[in-house]
Amino acid sequence: MKGHLLVAQPLLNDGFFSRSVVYLTEHNTEGSLGFILNFKTHFVLRDIRPQVRNGNFPIYEGGPVAKNQLYFLHSLGHNISDTIQIDERLFFGGNFNELVHLIEHGKVKHTDIRFFAGYCGWNVGQLEAEMKQRAWYINTTNSATVLSSDAHELWENELNQQKPSLSIFATIGHDPSLN
Repeated sequence: MKGHLLVAQPLLNDGFFSRSVVYLTEHNTEGSLGFILNFKTHFVLRDIRPQVRNGNFPIYEGGPVAKNQLYFLHSLGHNISDTIQIDERLFFGGNFNELVHLIEHGKVKHTDIRFFAGYCGWNVGQLEAEMKQRAWYINTTNSATVLSSDAHELWENELNQQKPSLSIFATIGHDPSLN
């Protein structure tokens, strides 16, 4: 499942993961780790790191764990040391000072990187149990979806890939009793 999307089932009644699309960066015998791609905050990088003058990159709420930590996924490859390769074109983390240098010199585009406050984590067997409960759909993805998808349309688009008739759930408000 590493490198795939977890798409919240429309009737998932979990306060935090409702309508979420999670990119799994790790899934192994120790557990699973990922980032929510469609919960965009009102903050940009320079709001939390003012020293990054060109830091007009949006911050996404990556998950409920370690929300006071900043994480990033990118396609910059080994232009940044200490990165972890997830797949052919996507990387996780790396040397933040080197990243800031690249940003300040205009070498990072908005479609190259996505920043997250927090992450999603599952203990061994926890995600598998949720899968058995049919809480998630699993979709394949690519770096363009992970790094540059529209946060407001992503859940609907991913439901549509699963089964076009499911996308109608995206038109219903979070609380159907208000419709």
